Amino acid sequence: MHFFVLKENLNKILSILSRNISSRPQIPILSNVLIKTDKGQIKFAVTNLEIGLIFSIPAKIEKEGEVTVPGKLLTEFVSNLIADKVEFNLEGNNLHVKTDKTKAVFSTMPTGDFPPFLEPPQIREKFRFEKIKDAIIRTVFAASTDEGRPVLTGIRTILSDGKMSFAATDGYRLSVESVNIPDKRQNFNIILPAQPLSEVIRIAQEVKAEELEFALIENKNQAVFVFPNGIVFTRLIEGEFPNIEKIIPQGGKTRVVIDKDDFFQSVKTTSLFARGAANIIKIKISKDGLHLSANTPQVGEDEDYVEARVEGEETEIAFNFRFLLDLLANYPEESIVFETNGSLNPGVFKPISSSLSFLHIIMPVRVQG
Repeated sequence: MHFFVLKENLNKILSILSRNISSRPQIPILSNVLIKTDKGQIKFAVTNLEIGLIFSIPAKIEKEGEVTVPGKLLTEFVSNLIADKVEFNLEGNNLHVKTDKTKAVFSTMPTGDFPPFLEPPQIREKFRFEKIKDAIIRTVFAASTDEGRPVLTGIRTILSDGKMSFAATDGYRLSVESVNIPDKRQNFNIILPAQPLSEVIRIAQEVKAEELEFALIENKNQAVFVFPNGIVFTRLIEGEFPNIEKIIPQGGKTRVVIDKDDFFQSVKTTSLFARGAANIIKIKISKDGLHLSANTPQVGEDEDYVEARVEGEETEIAFNFRFLLDLLANYPEESIVFETNGSLNPGVFKPISSSLSFLHIIMPVRVQG
């Protein structure tokens, strides 16, 4: 194998791929990147068995071939090169990578040990990226990171009757949103793993994709996302997603309309005194607004006030401030509607605008006093 590529193109691809290489892989070959010539292109592939990526860049190919080399090492090496063009030449069991000033030799591993990739289906759904991007971003952060309950590490994704809906929960909070997909499409109800789905969104933003092509690989329990110069594979999560429709409250005895930025700043300020108290901040809802407080005996205490429009009963409720900050960092509008039925009932957060279907629920924390 012998070829030449532009350093700029190579660096972009490797920076994407290297994020998805395991630092401590289950098997050694998973720390490598597969490099393969293919019809005037060079294919680079990595996988950690949960997500797999193949990206191609144009190259001047002198000799066909394929090889695997340490992925993170190659990425760091290329990022530090000062050159426009990089030459790759496989000699025996070593890959020589050089420019006019620098030369490195990489040890290789047999390509036969690298996990094979499936062929993506020819028939794929096409979605406008901007149409679904925000809905995914506003739900994926609520997924669990605890592998003890795998189904909660995923995003329930349903396409049905011209609407695509996303839902995520870690058992303490729930985030849901749906978007209209007017074209007739094949319906599905699947659970996509949150981390790979987040990576798909990040890649689409980096490559400035206008469309996302998507398909399910039948009988393989996998989904595939296709970009102009790349493919992302991910496994589907098996299991039954919680029946979230049953836990969404219908209206609240107390309704608050509050400015997002004011609330965000108040939560951040109050949270400084909540870190040693299980991250708990208390919110007293009175007729004139919200009174936030936190108290850690070894550190001190804080009280903060936020002006708000309040309807209904006065009440108190406590939340983990990290859940509030996550919500506010991803909230779509300048004003928030916050509804509750009391201190032991979920807090419901939603936009004023009827054009957005976003809904977020946070379970309260039971506190003494």
